[in-house]
Amino acid sequence: MKVIIILPITGIILLYLGLLKSGKFLLPVAVAGLLTAGVASVIDWGANVRLFTDMIYIDNYAVAFTSSMIMLTLFIFLLSNQYYRGVKFHVPEILALMIFALTGAVLMVSFSNLAILFIGVETLSISLYILAASKKISVTSNEASFKYYLTGSFASAIFLLGIALIYGSTASFNVMRIAAYVNEGQIVPFFYAGIVLVIIGMAFKVAAIPFHFWTPDVYEGSPTLITLFMATVVKTASFAAFLRLFAGCFSEVSDKWQLTIWTITAITLLVSNIAALNQSGIKRIMAYSSISHTGFLMLGILALNSFSAPAMLFYTFTYSLATTGVFGVLIIVKNARGDEGTIDSFTGLNKANRLLAFIITVSLISLAGIPLTAGFFAKYMVFVAAIKSNFLWIVIIAIISALISIYYYFRIIVAVYSREGAQPVLKTDPAFKTTLVICLTIIIILGIFPSLGILNI
Repeated sequence: MKVIIILPITGIILLYLGLLKSGKFLLPVAVAGLLTAGVASVIDWGANVRLFTDMIYIDNYAVAFTSSMIMLTLFIFLLSNQYYRGVKFHVPEILALMIFALTGAVLMVSFSNLAILFIGVETLSISLYILAASKKISVTSNEASFKYYLTGSFASAIFLLGIALIYGSTASFNVMRIAAYVNEGQIVPFFYAGIVLVIIGMAFKVAAIPFHFWTPDVYEGSPTLITLFMATVVKTASFAAFLRLFAGCFSEVSDKWQLTIWTITAITLLVSNIAALNQSGIKRIMAYSSISHTGFLMLGILALNSFSAPAMLFYTFTYSLATTGVFGVLIIVKNARGDEGTIDSFTGLNKANRLLAFIITVSLISLAGIPLTAGFFAKYMVFVAAIKSNFLWIVIIAIISALISIYYYFRIIVAVYSREGAQPVLKTDPAFKTTLVICLTIIIILGIFPSLGILNI
């Protein structure tokens, strides 16, 4: 898979550009590298090849999620030009680390061996620990990194112990051999213990309750662009790996773990949306929103049928586009006002900039799952997947949770269209504005013609 080669090389080139003080070439090189990787990924469609002695499997599933993550990273990089304008230090390292994190994400969606999965998880995680603290002068950024590092290290240890127990039971890290062991039916208790520990490790990565405790503080303390990367690319990779692991290894013993996933999903849906009601900071609201969407995506893991993969691809992509729209507008408003980005920061936004007001409104409506936006069909697809597997009650809980979420999303929209308060001039560079408009357009198009975004993977 050429993507696994292209991305690290791009990251290394960015580091050398930093050494040479060639800042003006950073974004063009990064964009060129991502576009090249994207083309290389799309070319692999239909390939179905196994690499490195069957440790990596390139199929349409891997290609679809890889292409989605590359596109999302490209959008984030196009936003970075304005976000890091005037910043003289460490920008090359930050961009390179995001590229390296993306490399780990690609490994996570392409693994055919649990060792590769763990390498991908750690490549992604270690990069994020550093990125969370990339705003060195900020106490909250350093605190976010420290908390993320400590909790992430424990989660990785638990995840690795789960893999070790599975290996001890099956004598293999290979996904197909583990599946064959499960099909034989002679399963030892340690194997089930391994599944439980793997669930805990993955639940931490996707920020499912009760393993979410790091999320609000890390989202709030990290630089806004890094928070956006966590909420989009990282979540997409984590769920793609989660589904691939459970569909490939544990589907035949789903009766042993479905109750655990059902309980985690129900708690995640209800608690996250209720907790979001009392938040005033946009980044904390979006943190609990991210946890809420984790609950909806868990429906795909729970269902584990032919609808799961297309539904989760569509959901993660459209959710990420809407989240990019919200964070993009947040970046502009925070820079203009110089505050911490609360709901009050958006007061009168429509008066100051109608385009930005429309972008954040449509993005929030999509996150709420209201019709004629892509978010509505994303929720519909995971609901159908769950109902097909006879999980009607959890769908009812999810619908109730979606109704609760409308309140805190519309708190922001009401502030946007309030005419109180004087607004400063909100300036955006062409790349920044174009990126947000592209996200907005895709959300609307997929909301009207959802079949355009449904792939048979």
